[in-house]
Amino acid sequence: MNWDAIGAIGQMLGALALFLVFLQVRHAREETRRSVSQSRSDGLQDLFIATRVSNERMIALKGKVDRALGSPSLPFVDALVGRVGITEDEASTLQWDQMAWWMGQAQSIRHASQLSEADRSAMDLAVRRIYGGNTLSALWYETMKATLNPDAVRYVDNLLAQPN
Repeated sequence: MNWDAIGAIGQMLGALALFLVFLQVRHAREETRRSVSQSRSDGLQDLFIATRVSNERMIALKGKVDRALGSPSLPFVDALVGRVGITEDEASTLQWDQMAWWMGQAQSIRHASQLSEADRSAMDLAVRRIYGGNTLSALWYETMKATLNPDAVRYVDNLLAQPN
C-alpha cells in the first residue's frame, strides 16, 4: 500500500469523524432547544396554577383591575358567564386552569414525532377526549384557538376531524 492510499483513507476517516461530530452537535442543539422550551412551559404552568388558578385573592384582584380599566374579557369567560351563569372571577379561574393544561398539551404536541407509536396513540386519544365533544375543555379550545400556537391547533383540529 502506498502513502497516497493511506492518506486517502485517513482523509475519509477524518471526514467521517467530522460528520459524526456535526451530528452530535446538531442533536445537542435540538435537545437544548427542547429542554428550554419544556422549562418555559413548565414555568408558565406553575405560574398559572399558583397565581391565576389557586390564589383567590389574585383572581379577584385581577378581575377588579381588568373591569376598572375596561379590559375586554376573554371569549371563553364570556361564554361561561352567559351559558353557565357563573361569575367572571369563577370563569377566569377556569380560563387559567385550561391555559395551564394547554401549555402541557402544546409541549407534548410539539414533540409528538419523538414519541413511540404507543405513546403517541395514547396522547392522540387523550387530546380527542379532552378537546372533542361538549366539554369545558372543548369550549375553551374553540373560543381560544385563534390565540394559541397555530401548529398545535392544526394538530388538534386534524385529530378532531378524524372519525372515531
